[in-house]
Amino acid sequence: MTKAERLERDIKRLAEMKAHEDELREQGYKYIAGMDEVGRGPLAGPVYAACVVLPDDWDIPGVNDSKKLSEKRRSELAGVIKEKALAYGIGIADAAEIDEINILEATKNAMRRAVKACGKMLSDRSGGQIDLLLIDAVRLDTGIPSESIIKGDEKSLSIAAASIVAKVERDCFMVEMDSEYPGYDFAGNKGYGTAKHYEGLRKTGYSPIHRRSFLRKFEEERNSGRIAWGGSDGSKAKGTDNMAAKSKVYAVKKGRTPGLYLTWEDCKAQVDGFPGAEYKSFSDTEEAMAYLGISGSSGEAAFPEGVRAYVDGSYDAASGRFSCGVVMIRTDAEGNVRTRELSKAFDDPEAAKQRNVAGEIMGAKTAIDFCLRQGIDEVSIYHDYEGIGKWADGKWKANNALTQGYRDYVAKARARMRISFVKVKAHAGNKYNELADRLAKDALSAD
Repeated sequence: MTKAERLERDIKRLAEMKAHEDELREQGYKYIAGMDEVGRGPLAGPVYAACVVLPDDWDIPGVNDSKKLSEKRRSELAGVIKEKALAYGIGIADAAEIDEINILEATKNAMRRAVKACGKMLSDRSGGQIDLLLIDAVRLDTGIPSESIIKGDEKSLSIAAASIVAKVERDCFMVEMDSEYPGYDFAGNKGYGTAKHYEGLRKTGYSPIHRRSFLRKFEEERNSGRIAWGGSDGSKAKGTDNMAAKSKVYAVKKGRTPGLYLTWEDCKAQVDGFPGAEYKSFSDTEEAMAYLGISGSSGEAAFPEGVRAYVDGSYDAASGRFSCGVVMIRTDAEGNVRTRELSKAFDDPEAAKQRNVAGEIMGAKTAIDFCLRQGIDEVSIYHDYEGIGKWADGKWKANNALTQGYRDYVAKARARMRISFVKVKAHAGNKYNELADRLAKDALSAD
């Protein structure tokens, strides 16, 4: 791509990212602030939040999700944003606060501090006050009207600007910490769990900026725990003890979040477009862990922190009934994995015309329902029929009551949480996909 082509692309993207805020200004909002955070996943260092109010005539192209920009370009844009913005504020929650109250609440505290700092600067400079907060995914109570936008750093100019400022500020801090606490490669990994970081932990121990609550797994010298999810009696969920180890593991040494990943789709999400990404696939988990510099032996590759759901459907031609199977997987910051199995059979002759697809649609809805009840604000849904993601994202036309209802259901749920869809190959040996399929079949035979 030539320089002229890149500029043309950036100008077009600028117009797209300003569109929503322009509409809000037409509705009467004058001072619109974008909010984003960075640093929820690292083993060390604070979480940073930034709040930015841009002028309505912003015409400088290039602002984008900070993860999609080179380090040099981020730094350049951060300087321009702070110079040209009507106001901006930075909020920080350090490792001690994260350990004391948990990462989510600490992140929200950092965000509130950023809003307060931004509001003060805006008042000092113009006498105005923030009318509306646009926040990337997180719901936050600040006393100011707010809108939570899923993938906001890709859709909102103000949120993208905040993501850049927060990222550059935190990266600069971690580079400074590399000089103060040498041996962990903080300048290179910014606190994430890379091989050099783990090597430094083994040789040097903890620094004052390490998050102890994120390092329980390291302290126990094991890769992950496997605890049943949701059982009130603490018993393990069925099927979790006899799952075979995955045949291939993807190890990301340098990417958005370094670590072990069970699917190529997960790995790809971490390395695509990431400058200087380093990753490999392994047939042996121990070799993958050695590549990352992680000790321990569990035979089980670790998901990155977050919630995932594998869904599948089944259909019985004799009875005309269909069913769904769902495997919920939740990984905490220390790498501990909890699972929950869900299944259900359905009597709906009209929906059953879609056969297995009806079950997979209901599997996705069941997974989302579970997350909403549990207060989970983000989930990735793994499915083997392409339409599950395509209908939800509006890329396929929903041409019947079942698919239209599903599309509308996901759209409504996305107002409360972030939902992404990952297409997987059916019966390709992924144990969670196979378990979801088995759960769906068992649900039909059980009734």
